[in-house]
Amino acid sequence: MSQKSSPASHTSLDWIDDVIYVIDADSRLTYANTCALNHWRKQLHEVVGHPLEDLVPHVTTKEIHNAFTHALYTQQRTQFDTIGVRHRKWINVTLHPHRGGLIVHIRPLLRNSEVPGPEAFDALTGCLTRAAFQTALNVLDKPQVLAIVDLNGLKSVNTLRGHSGGDTHIRTIARAVQEALPENSLMCRWGGDEFVILTPGTDPDALYVLLEAAETNLPGPARNVTAYAVGLTVWDTTTPFERAFSLTDEQLQLRKEHLREQGGTSTDESLVTFSQELEALRDPDDLIQHALNRLLDLLDFDQAVYAPWEGDDNYASHQATRAGGPPIQPPLGVRVPITKSGLVQRVQRTLTTAWNTDYPNEITSIPVILQSGVKSVIVTPVFSQGKIIATLVLRAMNRWQTITPHMRKVVELTALRLEHALELRRAVGEIRSTLEAGMLTLGLVLEARDSDTQGHTTRANGLSQQLGERLGLNADALDHLRQGAYLHDLGKLSIPDDILRKPGRLTPQEWVIMQGHVVKGYELATRIPGLPQGVLDVIRSHHERWDGTGYPDALSGTAIPLGARIFAVCDVYDALISARPYKEAWTHEEAVAEITRQSGRHFDPEVVQAFLHLAQHQPE
Repeated sequence: MSQKSSPASHTSLDWIDDVIYVIDADSRLTYANTCALNHWRKQLHEVVGHPLEDLVPHVTTKEIHNAFTHALYTQQRTQFDTIGVRHRKWINVTLHPHRGGLIVHIRPLLRNSEVPGPEAFDALTGCLTRAAFQTALNVLDKPQVLAIVDLNGLKSVNTLRGHSGGDTHIRTIARAVQEALPENSLMCRWGGDEFVILTPGTDPDALYVLLEAAETNLPGPARNVTAYAVGLTVWDTTTPFERAFSLTDEQLQLRKEHLREQGGTSTDESLVTFSQELEALRDPDDLIQHALNRLLDLLDFDQAVYAPWEGDDNYASHQATRAGGPPIQPPLGVRVPITKSGLVQRVQRTLTTAWNTDYPNEITSIPVILQSGVKSVIVTPVFSQGKIIATLVLRAMNRWQTITPHMRKVVELTALRLEHALELRRAVGEIRSTLEAGMLTLGLVLEARDSDTQGHTTRANGLSQQLGERLGLNADALDHLRQGAYLHDLGKLSIPDDILRKPGRLTPQEWVIMQGHVVKGYELATRIPGLPQGVLDVIRSHHERWDGTGYPDALSGTAIPLGARIFAVCDVYDALISARPYKEAWTHEEAVAEITRQSGRHFDPEVVQAFLHLAQHQPE
């Protein structure tokens, strides 16, 4: 069109079945043809003089707004293609310069028209492609009813009928749904067996009735299994599409779970695999951390937290986060009253899992967590002896994550596995405490028989634990060292009193009998069920010497078990600083000097060095 022509003077434009209107330099309408007025459902006098945004709000989206602004500013002819809301197909928009304003010409494009970007329609079903649908989101008026349609059992259809039969199944359902939709609806093939629908309005129930009616005559994948499941919600002007999609998907998953329960379908393989992984772990700390890391990947969350309960408070003791994500709030170790912990309080009240796909709208949401960007949350209790001792918390950050029944099952399975591990640790702890108390009692009995060594076992044991930690022994090795310290003189039960309590030096024959106490002690200890080898090593070898001149086996160097080498230093040190009928107590300095002189002879030099570090802090 020429700039000199005036559309308002050419009523022939009213006969054109395309949308045509004119705006001035201020984007106010000066003319609209009959086709445009019919689309807007307005009279000409109702639009002339009004800003374009009042009539077609969608033109203010970024891409289209930029195109209009560029054409107005440069007065250059501009055109672009986009998805037409009403026609559910591609349209062409051409902007012609006109007296400082623009003539806007909108016409539909044929399916085979060349348009930029991805192909707009799915070849199998005729629905919009996902890319074309996402383009259309930018130009849609709201509110819209959003529906997700998920085909049931497509895998079984493919297995039974082959993929060509599966394609026929998909195409049949897609066409039936398209025919049932109201005018101005958009339908997209979102994935292989999943479709997304948008239809103007605010009544999900009305759309559900239409989809349910369409499904009635459609073939299902098996007897008594419906063709598809549906989730619906309203997408309004205040809601990001991602949030509306997650809420819709949550409704869909609830319906699918209901169908699975009705059909008695088996648990998902991923759930079984994860259960087997957890079963292989025994240590609760390892189990907690591994579980948190795997839950992030398996369930696609961004933060995972293990929060123990102590009294009326809870706090995060373990965490896992996606790389580059925001820090967890509240931070590790910060105590928060359970009454102020949002969903945690609900867990306390109901003793069951609490969750919210749309956490920003949670009535009990916590401000500091909202500010960190949390959008979706699962909180699951961990029990011990019937009481909640902790919670597992999963969070999606800056995005809405659909929380499905399957997800909740996985988290609850993890919590149950933790419960078993913690119960095992508690039971083992009680057994160890009982065993240790028995060993301590036996050690005290031995000391009572040999009255000159009262307190020796407790002191030597305490020092050996410090020395073992200094040398980097793990928890199990320290346990073995402690138990061995309690029982190191067990064999003295077989030594006659006249030898054991003799105030003077022993004769060579008596010394041979006394030396035999380590073998006797070892033999007695082997009859105690469940004693680890590390305990037996301390009992048998604590009188061996680094240079090989000790007893009973004349072991030397590192052939002597480490626990025995550690206890030997502590045993001798405490004996030196203790008074005996045949000697006075040595001073701390004298004892340390003697231990130093015996380095490389009686004692392991490395153990002596660690001992000297500790000796600086021993009381004189």
